[in-house]
Amino acid sequence: MKLLKILCLLIFSVSSVMAQNEDATFISSSITSQKLKIPHLNIGAEVQLYPAGRIYSARADLYLGKHANWNFRLAYNDIDRKDFSTKNDTEVGGGFGGSLGYRYYFGKRKGLFLGARMDIWDLTIDWKDADNPVVQEGSTDILVFQPTAEIGYQIILKKHWAIAPTWSTGYEWNVMTDGDDVMGSWIGLIGLNIGYKLF
Repeated sequence: MKLLKILCLLIFSVSSVMAQNEDATFISSSITSQKLKIPHLNIGAEVQLYPAGRIYSARADLYLGKHANWNFRLAYNDIDRKDFSTKNDTEVGGGFGGSLGYRYYFGKRKGLFLGARMDIWDLTIDWKDADNPVVQEGSTDILVFQPTAEIGYQIILKKHWAIAPTWSTGYEWNVMTDGDDVMGSWIGLIGLNIGYKLF
């Protein structure tokens, strides 16, 4: 429920900013007698891999102008931290989340781009410690805030399809924990997203 409230707040904030930008664009267009341009919208999917898991996403990309892109994701994070954790011997789990991101394209909605993203994850991690005289195990619920920076290259295929390999790096902050401590650390991801241009 907390995750849903946070996502709604993010979407509302972005919508408000976009509405103000649209109003400013409309006024400017009226004054200069230019045509009001409709933003481009792509919908698609994304997969990201990192040493401790995989992320599967549905995404939407809203292009405002030739170089700017706001993107939104709903995703599932599948986690297996193997022996990476400094807190426990094993940590396995997952959960759903969402994100808000921005990309700047050096070409016209294609080619090299730089971006930033804020992810929020509602995760359940099952952990186990086997080194103690008695095996200890349990389950921890965490709310994770994960800011990342990304670089990628977008290719346009037959006007309506876009495909983009990416590399991202960021940090996982466990901002709320219900249970024993689990790992939070730097993260590096490689990914691929594909989108279809609706308009």
